[in-house]
Amino acid sequence: MMTKAYSIAFKQKMVERLTGKHAVNSSQLAREIGVRQQNLSRWLHEARNLPSVASSTPKVPVWTVEQEAQALAGASKLSGEQLTANLEREGIKLADFERWRIALEEDGQGSVATTKRIRKLERELARKEKALAEAAVLLVLKKTIDSYYSDEQDDTDEAYEKSS
Repeated sequence: MMTKAYSIAFKQKMVERLTGKHAVNSSQLAREIGVRQQNLSRWLHEARNLPSVASSTPKVPVWTVEQEAQALAGASKLSGEQLTANLEREGIKLADFERWRIALEEDGQGSVATTKRIRKLERELARKEKALAEAAVLLVLKKTIDSYYSDEQDDTDEAYEKSS
């Protein structure tokens, strides 16, 4: 019996299926594609034992508070193209720089917009809790009235039956 040769690309695809975001186990994948489970397990084992290769995506540097403060101090008097050039030279994204600047200006406090949003959500929650309490009272009242009329109807039915 001759074994079928599989391409490296096919093997890589199967390893991705076994380890990716929506990974499946080797038995399930074997049934799905018609490849022996032992082959899939071996390919996975071989892939895990390959020496790691440097990632092509650059790593995002983690900045300490001191480094952020130094970058802010160095760029505080700059604007426009000078600021952009300085940030590029330092490897800082403009969005990060602005976030650091705002955090420093707020002195560690939450942003005004965030505080306003929290207050708005708290008011809305209180309004909904009040409406829910009112609805609960109305349901209890409705059940009480239904029960009262049900009892009264029973009394009327009994009186009708006696008179017949």
